[in-house]
Amino acid sequence: MYSCVQYKPMNVDVGFPLFWDKQSRGVFIMLKDKRYYTLMLFAPTANSQFRKYNIPHKVMYITMGLAGIGLLTLLFGAYSVVRYASLAIDYQMAKMDNRKLRQENDEVQKAQDKLQVRLAAQEPILQKLAESTGVKPSSDIGKNIGSGGPETRDMKDLEKAASALEAGVREIKEVVAANQIKLSAIPSIWPVRGYITSGVGDRSNPFGGGGNENHPGLDIAATHGTSIEAGGDGIVITAGPQGGYGNLVVIDHGYGITTRYGHMSRIDVKVGDHVHRGMQLGAVGSTGRSTGPHLHYEVRLYDRVVDPMNYLPKDQ
Repeated sequence: MYSCVQYKPMNVDVGFPLFWDKQSRGVFIMLKDKRYYTLMLFAPTANSQFRKYNIPHKVMYITMGLAGIGLLTLLFGAYSVVRYASLAIDYQMAKMDNRKLRQENDEVQKAQDKLQVRLAAQEPILQKLAESTGVKPSSDIGKNIGSGGPETRDMKDLEKAASALEAGVREIKEVVAANQIKLSAIPSIWPVRGYITSGVGDRSNPFGGGGNENHPGLDIAATHGTSIEAGGDGIVITAGPQGGYGNLVVIDHGYGITTRYGHMSRIDVKVGDHVHRGMQLGAVGSTGRSTGPHLHYEVRLYDRVVDPMNYLPKDQ
């Protein structure tokens, strides 16, 4: 190592400070000239040799320039290495992200394909349900599924279509459930198998004496003891003798509908019983104002007589 020491006793034009060499106990002196720099090396001992080196200005400048260029090159090289390493890391990260995105896109595409298949399969079912029940879905499913073209619909469109489909199915199910309750309550089966001897309306007095009378129901002739069945679901509100009806059962089906079963020989239900369509109520008889074994069957809507034939199938 060299330490900088300023010497002034020498009668020379010293262009640079003097440098003291601790190991050789010598002194470096740099003299400045117009043509070159002179570097002299000597030591303050009797046996020391004096050395002199002349360095032209151009060589000095070129050396310093090359040294500067080398330093800049080294710095640029280091920067390039660091930059390349950073770019390489970014590239690897981007590559990994792209691979992950491709995998996610593939999974989303598979999910879309499955959802499209499910939607395509459910649409005709929904349409058939709508046609069979007479319920028109509030949402137009056809606008969401069933369209074609080269463009792939995004997941939002599919979710919207699925939601619309579910809403349509739910709507139909709710209507069907409500209608099912109502349909099961409607007296839509024949309460007994037999022959119609009188219908609703005016008829001749079956007991003689001439004249006509208004008949409020159907008289269905059948063998004594033939089973009588409920026409629909409901609650028994009357079960017992009732004047000219004889043994009478009255069922409240809801929705303002009631049915009456008269002249029964036997009653198998009691007031408050919940009955279902086809359930046995009793047996055919001839109690009350009757000329022979038959069932007097009435249907009333808000206590107004209606023709039971409006509810009964035609294949009696």
